[in-house]
Amino acid sequence: MLANLAASDGAFAADETSAPMDAAATSADATPISLAGRWSGTRFSRGPTPASASPGKSCNGPGCTLVYDIVACPSGWCGIVVADDKTCGAIGLRIAADRKLDVRNAFTGKLELAKGADAYVVQVWYSSPGATAGEDEGKPRLSVIGDTGPELMMFRRSFPFQAELARVSDAKCTLEKATS
Repeated sequence: MLANLAASDGAFAADETSAPMDAAATSADATPISLAGRWSGTRFSRGPTPASASPGKSCNGPGCTLVYDIVACPSGWCGIVVADDKTCGAIGLRIAADRKLDVRNAFTGKLELAKGADAYVVQVWYSSPGATAGEDEGKPRLSVIGDTGPELMMFRRSFPFQAELARVSDAKCTLEKATS
């Protein structure tokens, strides 16, 4: 019986020495995701269209490209609209890590496409470079879905707002340059 007890003490000691390696792996996985940079992509929606799109038409073609310079802000991340002439516009996107979901790449917040229009409640998922196939497969990506109203109903088949953004460069706009 003492031989069994000695053997079990050795097993416990081995478990204790492997614990720091497991903790190190966990802490590496818990590194916060940085969304800083210029993000660009196409939006698909039935909501208000940008000024560059044809009035009264849904946004599924030319004029439906979104460009945001995403920078850190006190509440998480702020997306500053970048106009066609590359000037910095207003803060149109405000997101923060979604603590309710048990995933580190999910963010929630609000998106305002046009001043005075209803804001979208959005959920954003970050994909690291190479995680998605396609035209921008080597770039980090943001998948955005949204709906007007007080909360995003995830049990829908489609959403009034959808966008796929890829990181294209470093951000040029800052919170100080953003117009109100």
